[in-house]
Amino acid sequence: MGHGVGVRRTLPRRLAGLMLVAALLASAGCTPEASSEPPEPFGDFAVGQFGGVAGLQEILRVHADGNALLIAREPASGRLSAEDMDRLRTLLTSEQFRQEVALELEWKRKPRKIECSDQIITEVSMGSLSLSRSGPCGKEDLPDAPAFNEILTIVGPARRGDFAGPVDGSEPRLVPIRLERLTTSSRPGYLITIDRPGEGSIKLEGAAARRGALASADQDTLRLLIPELTSGPITPCQSTEYYRIRIEGAPPVDAADCEFRRRYPEFRAMVQVLETAFGVP
Repeated sequence: MGHGVGVRRTLPRRLAGLMLVAALLASAGCTPEASSEPPEPFGDFAVGQFGGVAGLQEILRVHADGNALLIAREPASGRLSAEDMDRLRTLLTSEQFRQEVALELEWKRKPRKIECSDQIITEVSMGSLSLSRSGPCGKEDLPDAPAFNEILTIVGPARRGDFAGPVDGSEPRLVPIRLERLTTSSRPGYLITIDRPGEGSIKLEGAAARRGALASADQDTLRLLIPELTSGPITPCQSTEYYRIRIEGAPPVDAADCEFRRRYPEFRAMVQVLETAFGVP
């Protein structure tokens, strides 16, 4: 503590040096300044994982009310706990998350060569904000993203189909659905019809029709999938049709599988739910 006088003499010069370093770091994109723009309002968000040799496509869509839809090989739905939703709201609207997004945008502007044949991208997006990380190669020089990492930790169970509870509420409603698999040389066709809440029938080619019931969890998953398929344009088919589906939603949809394009993971999820529920071989 005997250096008090010396510190007092050099303090202005040291402060000037620190301010210069801070300014240089900020201009280099290393420490982005706090944004003057209002924070992104909390709303529906998604956590997706894409890529790899097998063409992975998994999406967890979380609604602002806590209900969530898992679009994956084994589709599922449920709700996140109030505690988890409160923390996710804090993280997704935080200045920390916005800075992590800004740092990634700055990183993308810098040219670099990444050689990778099995890259898997994990992305968190809400409104105009989107942040991703990739592995097992690429982006190793990016700084830590603690908000992004905590978001992934919180939604980890839901991404495995493990929810805090069932979907809350009765909306959207389960409307009539008609799914037809067209006959090909390698497999017979079928017609699955959901004609009343929780009930329907299947008619396999060459077999008598039989009735069946949907489990509550399957009904919830279908209810959350319906808006995904009834919103957005239907594009003309440019390839072979294998399925046709009709959903009496708002608006109604009557289209082939190849007409969904960017919503194909959602279409495949609905097919998977119905085929599993009715025991399609």
